[in-house]
Amino acid sequence: MNDFILIANPISGKGNAKNVAEQGYAALTESGQQGQLVLTSVSGDAKRFAQEAIADGTRYVIACGGDGTLHEVVNGIATIPDVTLGVLPCGRGNDFAAAVGIPLKPEAAIATLLSGTPIRVDLGCCYSNRQLSAISNQQKPLSTESVTRNEMEGGSTERHFNAQTPLTEPQGIIKKYFITIATCGYDTEVSRRAAKGTPLFAGTASYAYAAVETLFYYEPPFVRLEGDFGTHEGPLLLAATGITSRYGGGFQIVPNARINDGLFDVCIIRPVSSLTVLRLLVTLFWGGHVSHPAVSIHQTRTLKIETDTPMLLYADGEPMCETPVTIEIIKHGLMVKSPQHS
Repeated sequence: MNDFILIANPISGKGNAKNVAEQGYAALTESGQQGQLVLTSVSGDAKRFAQEAIADGTRYVIACGGDGTLHEVVNGIATIPDVTLGVLPCGRGNDFAAAVGIPLKPEAAIATLLSGTPIRVDLGCCYSNRQLSAISNQQKPLSTESVTRNEMEGGSTERHFNAQTPLTEPQGIIKKYFITIATCGYDTEVSRRAAKGTPLFAGTASYAYAAVETLFYYEPPFVRLEGDFGTHEGPLLLAATGITSRYGGGFQIVPNARINDGLFDVCIIRPVSSLTVLRLLVTLFWGGHVSHPAVSIHQTRTLKIETDTPMLLYADGEPMCETPVTIEIIKHGLMVKSPQHS
């Protein structure tokens, strides 16, 4: 039985992840541990490798890559209570690593794998009864009425759900886990575009580029959000549901989120003008957007998201499911090696 498995996405970090993973593997084996290093080649490999390893009794699963690689690995180990996650950050954003305090320098991250302290952090779970469809490949704007941005920025509208826009309860057919932020709306489309990458930009810059590009055609959907804070109903720019405080490699969308408090922090932004969106994007780097009148921040243990037309959700920068969806937090649902003390 192996002590660990190290799962690496070789194209992460502009192709540097393979080298980092090999350094980590060498350090672990030199310390006396037995394990294996495996490289992913297609989507789903990381989850499968993690599941096969824990089925064989391995209880230390290490992911080398970005938040997308972590997302797959976590979905392979999330239901096993005695598994510890290790992280070698080597991706575009590395937002989970930042929240846990794992250093970006390979030598320091490897040292954490060897001598870090296992801590418990929260885990997000999505329940949906809709499989991903063609909407996953191209997010379609949701609008059945013409409501100008200026009208929406000024306050509520008269549009409501009615008998012609039936909503169904999520039945738990699909169950997926996430570790950073689940996005709905404008930032979902930004995540989708950023994931494709661009030859001109990398890291946070690629996310910022995608955010500007998305402005040219995005149309706000009409949603109902229900949580411990009550109900929000109306047109929506975005709703970000965070375990961690940031996404996109540094955008502090929910700046006060804590990774182990058993609560989601939810940022709801009502539709505003394109110019205002650009201004808000700048303030996201330090969380200054929270004071804008179109922004509200809430805390909740669960969030139900319903839309008048099926809408794609992303989490950890990866496609998750389509609405209607219920998101729940699992307090201390994940064990991870960290430089911090529990």
